Parts: sequence; C-alpha cells; structure tokens
Amino acid sequence: MSVAAAPVYPRIQRALHWLVALCVLALLPLGFYIEGYEPEAVEAANAALGPGGFDLLYALHKSFGLTVLGLMILRVVARAAMGEPAYRTPLPRPLRIASHTVHMALYALLIATPVVGWVGVSAYPAPADFWFLADLALPIGANRELSETLLGDVHGPLAILLMFLALAHVLAALKHRFIDRDEVMGRMTGRG
Repeated sequence: MSVAAAPVYPRIQRALHWLVALCVLALLPLGFYIEGYEPEAVEAANAALGPGGFDLLYALHKSFGLTVLGLMILRVVARAAMGEPAYRTPLPRPLRIASHTVHMALYALLIATPVVGWVGVSAYPAPADFWFLADLALPIGANRELSETLLGDVHGPLAILLMFLALAHVLAALKHRFIDRDEVMGRMTGRG
C-alpha cells in the first residue's frame, strides 16, 4: 500500500517564495553594509568597485527592495486566490498558531520594510532606483527629517526583526525536515 504524497504549494507560490528568499539574502547584507553611509564603507566600496561603487550597492539594495515589494504583492494575491495546501498530518494547535503568526508577521515585514524604505528614500529626496531602468521615487515633498526618521528609526529595526523572523522560519523548516522528518518543508520545496 503506497502512502499518498503530501500536498504542496502550487508552483507559482513556491517560485514567489524562493524569489523573495533570494532577494532577502541579497538585501540584508547590502542594507547592513550601506546603513548610515559610514565613510569607511563608502571608501571600501569605491576602492573595491571603482568610483561610485558605494552608490551602486545602494542602488542594488533599493532595486532588490522594490522587487521584494512587487513579489510580495503577487504572493498576497496568489495566497488569497489559491490558499495553502492541507497537511497530510495536521499540526498540533499550538504549532499551527505559531506557524500562522510567524508567516503573517513575515508577510507584514516583507511589505512594510520596503514601503518604509521607499517612502524614506523618496522623502530625502533620492532616486528609488529600479534595476537601472527607472527611478520609482514617490512624488512626495522633500523632508529630510522624515527621511532620516523612517530610514534610521523604522526601516533598520524592521529589517533586523525581519532577519530574526526569517532565521526562525528557516530553523523551523529545517527542524521539520531533519528532526521531525515530516512533510512540512516539502510543501514549499515541491517534495511533499
């Protein structure tokens, strides 16, 4: 008697998940490097990448951030339209609540963090580079005080919280895969 494969997320939802994960893996180190425009970081980037190297890293950070925002909008639409697959073996209620809470917090942070960064950059005013194809700066008035507050006091802490929640998410997935040996991680890898 064969055991039925566990349900997996539809291919589009899996693709969006992994694209966002890859973008976040680029965003976080770039963000921590460029944070504060530290003179040493500017000099090191320009020395390694040539004149304008630091600006290139900053433009890449903004491009990845705007990409995450667009992908997350698609993820929200896809999740609303397609839902999520059932578990072959239902999770205990406390785990379901914890999982749902972390997922919703990740969704919120993956939307709020780039939005705050976008508004902060636009209020500076600075270009909101999008892959060297367009400047997507919002049409808002220059307000350096607002920009500095958003970028330093809100965007950065949101990114740190996102990093810790993403790490918890990855560790939980690995626990399910290697310790519990259940199908939970397979729902997003396509190997239920």
